[in-house]
Amino acid sequence: MSFRWKIASLNILIIILLFGVVGGAKAQNLTIFVDTWPPYNFEEDDKIVGICTELIEASLQKANVQYKLVVYPFKRALITVQKTPNTMFFTVARIPQREDMFAWIGPLHSRKVSLFKLKDRTDIQFNDIEDIKKYRTGVLLGGSVETLLIAKGFHKGNYHSIHKSSQLLKMLLEKRLDLIPGDPLDLAYQIKSLGHKYSELEIVYLLSEEGGYYMVANKDTSDEIIVKIQKALELILATGTKDRILQKYME
Repeated sequence: MSFRWKIASLNILIIILLFGVVGGAKAQNLTIFVDTWPPYNFEEDDKIVGICTELIEASLQKANVQYKLVVYPFKRALITVQKTPNTMFFTVARIPQREDMFAWIGPLHSRKVSLFKLKDRTDIQFNDIEDIKKYRTGVLLGGSVETLLIAKGFHKGNYHSIHKSSQLLKMLLEKRLDLIPGDPLDLAYQIKSLGHKYSELEIVYLLSEEGGYYMVANKDTSDEIIVKIQKALELILATGTKDRILQKYME
């Protein structure tokens, strides 16, 4: 075997390996984390479903992006996506404190978060956000409401951090909590599934209408993938698909 032929063969091998690495990177699946927050995203019959889940999956499929969904606690998912390439997470409130942490895809839904109590809890008198300290107020660990409270000078002794947002309403109904955050859509869905009526709840304070709900991506995700998914989502939303999805979950 001639020296020249060996060099040529080595060059071909290097090219093959390089293309293999590049091709492998392009073919790599996105890992997309989901927490449990009915009706936006939750597990049902061993399948991940929900309003935002359906919108995201339709967009990913339209964009021809390979992915896998993984259920993860909210705060852990946020931290993991910050640190891990080729990962995403939904459903996340777009608030200023998170703006520079991620790339954003959305909005998936508008956001209006209030504090709720049970209507029959006439002993709870709420006039100012400082009144949170007087009651057992539950918030999602690492969620936007906890972030808001910390920014306003509250500390963990002033409220109770809960790992799953789906637990908040159950604890309110059991009177283990006095106040919880939520929006009319998620609480109307959840309370019906628990055999109660939305009329049993009462809004006591508007916390925030800031931003909306999005999917976040690790900042090292390629712009091409972000743009493809964003454009696919916008096309899906333009067809009225979201209204049909909302009707299915809220009927």
